[in-house]
Amino acid sequence: MQQTGGASRGLRSDVVAGVVLMLIALLAGWQNRAYPVGTLAEPGPGYMPLMIAGALGVFGLLIALRAGTSPLFNAVDWSEGRRGIVMLIACGVAVLALERIGYRLSMTALLVFMLGVVERKRPVPTLLVAFGFAFLSYYLFASLLKVQLPHGPWGL
Repeated sequence: MQQTGGASRGLRSDVVAGVVLMLIALLAGWQNRAYPVGTLAEPGPGYMPLMIAGALGVFGLLIALRAGTSPLFNAVDWSEGRRGIVMLIACGVAVLALERIGYRLSMTALLVFMLGVVERKRPVPTLLVAFGFAFLSYYLFASLLKVQLPHGPWGL
């Protein structure tokens, strides 16, 4: 069957994205096997991560199946690739810093870096957003939802 309108054939970017999401879902599901899933009436610690991994896999499959109009993978503009790698490295550093300096300081530093350095936003809004997000999200998760988050050496 020939395509009309000058559309070329090949691997589509949404197929690649969908397959990557499905692989991440499979990895998360595989890693989740260490936790008991429980039942619907009494879910265990592995229940929600397994549901999220399942949803991610389904969405990845849908993205891959609906990829007909996405650009060809070899035609994707990678000009923002360095920026994405810098953001990924910054997130990895924040994960490593989380236990050492605590949730609030780690998230503040990450957001100041992302907004102030990577996105080049003005200093005052950057600091307000970074501190606001870090402390309000800590309050929501640690105080209201009782999720244990790292405090760090200074109690932050």
